[in-house]
Amino acid sequence: MIMDREKRLAAHIKARPHLRDIFEFQHRIEEIWNSSSPDDFLPVVCLSEPDVRQRMKEGTPLIDRPLFSKISLTNSESQMRRILTVMKTGGGEREVLASKMASYLRGSGRGEAWFIRSILAHDDGFLDRVSQETEVPGPLLLHLLRMSLRISFERLHETLRTVLRNLDWDYPLCPVCGAAPSIGQTISPDERRYFCYFCSFSWLAHPPEGCPSCGLIDPDRVNLLYKHPEENQGILACEGCFSYLKVVDQRYAEEDLDSDFQEILGIHLDLAAMEMGFHPLGQPPGRAEIIVRPGIDSPKF
Repeated sequence: MIMDREKRLAAHIKARPHLRDIFEFQHRIEEIWNSSSPDDFLPVVCLSEPDVRQRMKEGTPLIDRPLFSKISLTNSESQMRRILTVMKTGGGEREVLASKMASYLRGSGRGEAWFIRSILAHDDGFLDRVSQETEVPGPLLLHLLRMSLRISFERLHETLRTVLRNLDWDYPLCPVCGAAPSIGQTISPDERRYFCYFCSFSWLAHPPEGCPSCGLIDPDRVNLLYKHPEENQGILACEGCFSYLKVVDQRYAEEDLDSDFQEILGIHLDLAAMEMGFHPLGQPPGRAEIIVRPGIDSPKF
């Protein structure tokens, strides 16, 4: 599996040399993931069958955020520390962001585990306050956080996929953490797989007739835009709420979609959407800068 991924990475870099730096940064992050151990996130999820069914019915995610304040995050703390070290050695915007974060943690007298636990357990107002104090945009802090939690969430997903296997979830948000999807994968005319921006969980759903965000049904205002004839990806954009979702058409593809690689391959779609005035699905206009991520300096096309 790792070798296949290495081959795909090499192929992407060869085909898109302008994205080499971004792909290489992703590769170094994956080396950290492959050599790390996950934390146990099961205590933040209620797995009783009646509770799970009720949450699925109401569209409520399984994770109770306040419970993160009570669990150990030793491994996630170590991973964040290593990720910040990689960012510092990369130069450019990455180094600046990592230095600001390190200075903030030193000044607070607390470590990475406190930072992770506080962001997860509190409402988004806490993230905004940290962003102001560090002068690091909130979406960038969020991406740093998701990179640090990746393998712990993947371990949690192994259990939750069994729990969610026979339950219907047709909401345009993650059934695990409640975040919006960053990518929609068209599998058939009646089926779409969504990939969560934050915890990376993927789930199948019946695509709505119109906008997955506001529900607008108007073929003149909800369209697949920026679809290159030789590419299998585009932007599902709504002129009602001005949200967009990157969509990958894999109805005829033999290879499974890799959401990490696809995020990088779709950067030009994010930029195009921003230029047209759209913001990512699930993100209010004021947070549309979420398309800028640590490790992704201004790409040169």
